Amino acid sequence: MTALIPAAHRRVKARETFFEHGEIPTGLIDDAIVYSWQRCSAASKNVSERVEFDTVSRDGLQELMDDNRILLEAATQPLEQLGQTVNGAGYSVLLTNEQGVALAARRSGRCANTKINDAFRQGVNLSEATIGTSAMSCAVSERRPVLVSGVEHYLHANRVFNCAASPIVDPMGRVLGAIDITRGNPLEPGSALSLVQQCSARIERQLMGMLSPWLMISLSWEQTDLYASGDLLIALGSDGQVLGLSPRVRDLTGLASTDGTLCFQDLFDLRFEELVDGICGRKQTMTARMHSGLSFSMRPVDAYARKSSKRMTSAPLAKRVPESPGFGDSGISRQVAQASRAMERELPVLILGETGTGKEVVAKSLHNGIGASRGAFVAINCAAIPESLIEGELFGHVDGAYTGARRGGAPGKIEQADGGTLFLDEIGDMPLPLQSRLLRVLETREVTRLGSSTTKKVRFQLICATHRNLTEAAKNGEFREDLLYRVKGMTIRLPRLTERSDLESFIVDRCRALTQGSRELSEACLDGLVRYDWPGNVRELVYALTHADAMAEPGDVLELCHLPEEIVAPTTEAVRSKRPATKSGTLRTLERAVIDEALALEGGNVSRAAKRLGIGRATLYRRLNVANRDVQ
Repeated sequence: MTALIPAAHRRVKARETFFEHGEIPTGLIDDAIVYSWQRCSAASKNVSERVEFDTVSRDGLQELMDDNRILLEAATQPLEQLGQTVNGAGYSVLLTNEQGVALAARRSGRCANTKINDAFRQGVNLSEATIGTSAMSCAVSERRPVLVSGVEHYLHANRVFNCAASPIVDPMGRVLGAIDITRGNPLEPGSALSLVQQCSARIERQLMGMLSPWLMISLSWEQTDLYASGDLLIALGSDGQVLGLSPRVRDLTGLASTDGTLCFQDLFDLRFEELVDGICGRKQTMTARMHSGLSFSMRPVDAYARKSSKRMTSAPLAKRVPESPGFGDSGISRQVAQASRAMERELPVLILGETGTGKEVVAKSLHNGIGASRGAFVAINCAAIPESLIEGELFGHVDGAYTGARRGGAPGKIEQADGGTLFLDEIGDMPLPLQSRLLRVLETREVTRLGSSTTKKVRFQLICATHRNLTEAAKNGEFREDLLYRVKGMTIRLPRLTERSDLESFIVDRCRALTQGSRELSEACLDGLVRYDWPGNVRELVYALTHADAMAEPGDVLELCHLPEEIVAPTTEAVRSKRPATKSGTLRTLERAVIDEALALEGGNVSRAAKRLGIGRATLYRRLNVANRDVQ
């Protein structure tokens, strides 16, 4: 019978039942709201108390952004697109973390409600403990989408809000936060819930992709339509390790969370090698049965299938080097997120940084973030190609345009980037005549091959990079000032590796990525890497970790002695400088002192101490026994 009562009347009746009669309003409103009312009541919240939408301090906001960097990166585009979709209907959009603090907001231009505008600001604490019942807090608590309208809010002051929220769950099963849409007018229940669910699902897919899986597979219960269940996703490593599951797959498997030890065979009766062989064999469908008895068709997700198929054909289970989703510095991540939004509006991006700081990695990250529908990523290093050849490389040529020109002609990098991204590395070293030609292309969006009078329309996203100060170069007449304004629509500044705010975690992440998670760094090794000055920046770090991986025995922890000599030497000198003045004594006494120091540095671990000393474990045991006999 309650279904026949209008929703607005049910809400009023539920409130009367709970607050005036002290009874549970069963069947009148969503249980998630009732549970929230009970928590607020237990916390002695007064329904008439005022609500102040205060923001955290500037330092607190910085820390908040740093702590939620991954979520913000994954949510940037979905949040922007949802905002564009619902703006005309008067909805404002909000992203919160698990604690209910606002991370990002898109306020509707049609919203005249001052309370909504006050609440929907970055850094505002919108937790249940602060503002009482809300759609965000209910969605996070119940791990499902929830509507909260008008009088369903615990506090009288919040009755002006009509909200729909959906939780965001990461690939390991942890709730990271919620996406919410709110307006002053009553909601359209079905469409409001559908919109936030679609947005949270999109963010969850982004988070899955940020795992850099070796293979992403999509499940479907319909063999005739493998695209029907795009939210049933499993991210896999090269050995079949389950890196992450989408929330709907978790619902099917009953796994609330995973700790990284789950394998493909733990879920299905199909061996991982058979799955890979089937994908390489281009089968239309691969079918596997879960251990629960449910059967699903499988396909590789297109965005990953294209880049994985070639690897799998030659070496199905070969290791790969995934790009780390982080850059070792929260400032870089924020700049990349801003640049991504700028690129959506077709603004050019200029990346500034020393050699080896990862300018091309950032450029590729930006290109990949725009969407799979874009064309190729085309890169050219303006400093690496002789001046006599760079014009042909950039603009292309017709048959016989110059001596040595390719027979039949060839398109240039600009033409190849049509529909995609053109990355001009070290643009500060581009010759001045070419700068003029490039400027004309940017103004007209037309390119003319060398030796031809025919123009071709092109459309591409421009990303440039340089280690030079282009402003100073423009003042000195070495770089065109009008071109400078054309290429720096959005500027990203990459700090040196040693200046990055999260260097230690970045080094650990790069080690895991380069070794596919098969290696760990000893404390001494990590300390040596952190202390090193890194004149070659990230490029030198990758070389050092690759060197250590090659020097160490399979399965061993990477030690200081495995690193290149130029890194080990400064660290050894630093250790020596910390030692007290060497005392006189016999050779055996001094040897024992060195052994004791190595053991102390390695926490008593004999194997690691032996590696630090450059001797075998058996040798170290033998010398310890000799030293012990001498003491006796």
